[in-house]
Formats: sequence, structure tokens, C-alpha cells
Amino acid sequence: MIEHLRDYRGKSARAIIFDFDGTIGMVRAGWMPLMLGMMMETLLTLSADAESLYLEAEDYVARLTGRDTVEQMNAFADHVRRLGGAPASGEEYKVEFLNRLAGRRTERLEAVRQGVISPDDLLIPGARAFLVQLQQMRLPAYLASGSAHSDISDECRLLGIEEFFTGIYGSAPGILNKSELLRFVIDSGVPADSILTFGDGRTEIELTHRIGGRTVGVASDEPACIEVDQKKRRWLIDAGADCIIPNYLEPGLMSIVTAAGE
Repeated sequence: MIEHLRDYRGKSARAIIFDFDGTIGMVRAGWMPLMLGMMMETLLTLSADAESLYLEAEDYVARLTGRDTVEQMNAFADHVRRLGGAPASGEEYKVEFLNRLAGRRTERLEAVRQGVISPDDLLIPGARAFLVQLQQMRLPAYLASGSAHSDISDECRLLGIEEFFTGIYGSAPGILNKSELLRFVIDSGVPADSILTFGDGRTEIELTHRIGGRTVGVASDEPACIEVDQKKRRWLIDAGADCIIPNYLEPGLMSIVTAAGE
């Protein structure tokens, strides 16, 4: 069921922006527990208060989700420093985390290449059908991610969703970040209140909410993606989500795009 938090009736969407991981794709499903586990290995050498350490780390990881991974790692380095430790740099921590994540990513993508699983097994349920509908409506859709641009581009090709996006933007020098993409869309002639953003992280929801756009928080209970994850729901509501969905199978989803209400 779609949870409506604000009255979104008004202008229909003229441009759609999607985050990738956890919003459209599941290639990196489980990344947050993996990241927090890596952080706790260091934090627990500096303090015995495991619960407090975990909650603080979870807070900044969630708050910075959707940005370049180095920002989460910079916050981790600051956490280590405040506890009296001698941290590595954010870039070094990022490399370590991505090395740990790479095995999962490679295994999942190889399973698609070998035909062991279908591309849709690595998409949020209903995502492909929803993208087809948007394409049929001739609505420009943009994909924006804090993950490496080359990786995101390759994954979209492998999963067969590249054709649905007017532009794909990952993290790389010279590539628009999420804030810059919003400005680009507005400068192309789309009013801010006609931009509709789907995301599972605070960053894209906050940025769109701040400029007066409309937002849908995708709070999937990974990896099943059937029910709403209550922690994600709280984070997304705090960030300014207008609606909450667990996936793209929800009846009435297109009414959000057309701003028709229910």
C-alpha cells in the first residue's frame, strides 16, 4: 500500500529522477550491514559500548546514503578520531569497503550473465514495468547514483534498463551529482514542482524536497522487497518524503506521476 504523507495533487510530473541502489537495482543489496560491520571492527577496539557505537555509525551512514561513499567514510574517520583513534583517510576506507562489496556485486552480475538468475531478480519488484510505463508516456527519466559511474552504466546495460533513461549519472569527475542534476533539469525548462524523485536514501529526497519537488521514498525490506522497512521509512519521512512505497507493484502508483490523487 502507498503511504501518502502529503497531498501531492497538482502538477503532473514532467521529469523523473531515480536513485539506483535500493531504489531500482538490487546489485548491492545488503551493503549497509556490510559497511557497518566493517566500521564496528575498528570502533570496538576504541570503546566497549557496542550499542552506542552502532547507533551513531548507523545514523551517519543513513544520513549520507545516496552521496559518494567517501562521505560516509569521512564521517567514519571523524568518529574514530573522536574516540581517540588514528583513522585512515576516507578514501582509504572507501577502497577497503568497495573491495569487500566487490565480491557480492561480481557474484550477482555473473549469475545474470550465466543465466542462473534473470535481470529482474536484481531489480526492485515492478521496476521494469513501471519504467516501461514512463517511457510510453514519453516522460524523461534520469538515473543518479553515488556509486561509480562506470559500474552503474555497465549494470544498467546488463540488466537491460539503459534504454529507459534520458541520462545516467554515477560518481566520477565531470559527471553531474544529484544536486547538479536537479539544477540541470530545472535549467532545461522543467519547474521544480514538476520534478518527481524516487529514492531510498536521504540525500535525493532532501535535495528534491528542498527545491519544492515531489518525492517518493522507496523503503524496501531488502532482499525480499515486499514489506516496508520501518527504519528506512523513518529516515525517508525525516528527509521529506511525500509518499512511501515498498516496491513498484503498488496499485495507484501512476497516480503519483500524474498528480491525480486517488
